[in-house]
Amino acid sequence: MKKSLIALAALAATSAAFAQSSVTLFGALDAMVSRYSQNGVHKTMMSTSGNTSSALGVRGVEDLGGGMYAGFWLEAAILNDAGLGNGTGGAVVFQRRSYLSLAGPFGQLRLGRDYTPSFWNHTVFDPFGTLGAGSGANVSQGGGTNGAAGDNPTTAARTNNGLSYLWGMGPNASSHIGTGVYAQITYAFAENLSTAAATNRYLGARVGYAAGPFNVAGAVSRSNSAAGPVFKYKNWNLGGSYDFGMAKVMAKIGVNDSDLAGTKHTYWSLGGTIPVGAGYIPLSWGHIKVNNAAGWKANQLALGYVHNLSKRTAAYATYSHISNKNGGNFTFLGGNGGGNPGFAGTAAAAGSGTGIDVGIKHSF
Repeated sequence: MKKSLIALAALAATSAAFAQSSVTLFGALDAMVSRYSQNGVHKTMMSTSGNTSSALGVRGVEDLGGGMYAGFWLEAAILNDAGLGNGTGGAVVFQRRSYLSLAGPFGQLRLGRDYTPSFWNHTVFDPFGTLGAGSGANVSQGGGTNGAAGDNPTTAARTNNGLSYLWGMGPNASSHIGTGVYAQITYAFAENLSTAAATNRYLGARVGYAAGPFNVAGAVSRSNSAAGPVFKYKNWNLGGSYDFGMAKVMAKIGVNDSDLAGTKHTYWSLGGTIPVGAGYIPLSWGHIKVNNAAGWKANQLALGYVHNLSKRTAAYATYSHISNKNGGNFTFLGGNGGGNPGFAGTAAAAGSGTGIDVGIKHSF
C-alpha cells in the first residue's frame, strides 16, 4: 500500500511538471502561381509565401513558477514548390528564428536569431504583410545599389547573435505587437577579433502603444556593413493603424541611409483592409525617393482579395503595379529566403511593371 501511494505521488508530481510546460509544432504552407512583367520581360512561376510565409517550426514555454518563464523558438523556411528548405543544397535550417528566452515581471530576454526591431513596422503596417507581389517592402526595402533600399541587407529583417530585451509582450510571443506600452531593444554582437572591424554589429529599438483599435510604433537602428571597409547604415520608421470596423487604415513613413553618398531613401505608404463577407480586401499605395544624382523615384499600387475558407485556410489573389521614374530600379522582391525570387537582381528591374499572385495558404 505504501509503495502504491509513493508511486501515485511520483506520477502526480510528474504530471504537474508536464502540465507546466508546453511544446508546439506549428507552421504554414502557402502555394501560388505568379506572373511578373517589367521592362519588356516577363515570367510565370509557381512559388510560395504570397499571403503567409511557408514555414515549419517548434516552440515551447516552461512555467518556472513565481511569474518566470523559459522559452525557445526554432523556425525554418519551407519552399514547398520544390520540397526544399532555404539552406545550402535545400537544407531545412532555422534561419527564420532560433532563440532561447527568459521572461518574468522584469520583461523578457532573448538570445539568438530573431527579427530586428527596425523591421516590424514594415510588415505590421503593410496590408500585405511584406509578402507577395503587393508587399510594401518592394519599394521601402527594395532597389538601391547598396542593398535593401539604403538599409543593411544583412539585418533588414533579422539578425544573428542578438541579445534582445522586450516589454509588454507575453512569454515567447511573436514580438510584432504588444499590449499597452510595448518595446524591443536588440544588440547584435559583431563577434570579431579586437584587431578587426566590427562587421554586422547592430543596435536597434522599437517602442509602441496598442489599445483596442489603435496601434502606433516607432523604431530606429544603426548597424555596420557585413565586410570591410565598414560603413554604417542608419534608419528610422514610424507607423500606425486604426480599426474603424468597416475598414482598418494604416500608414508608415521612414528613412534608410548609409555612409555612402546618394543612398538616402525616404519612403511612405498608405493602406488598409476592408472586410468583405468571409474575407477582406487589402490595398495600398507606396512611394519612395532617393537622393542620388538621378533622383530615383518609384510608386507602387497594390490591390488584392483574401477569402477565408476556414480559420486556417484561405484563397487569395493580388495585383500590383510598380512605376519607376528617373532610372529607379525598384521591383518585385519575392521572399522566403529566395524561394520566391521575383525580379530582384535582374535586368528587368527598371521601368514600370506588374505582378500577379493567385494562391492558397494553410496554417497549422
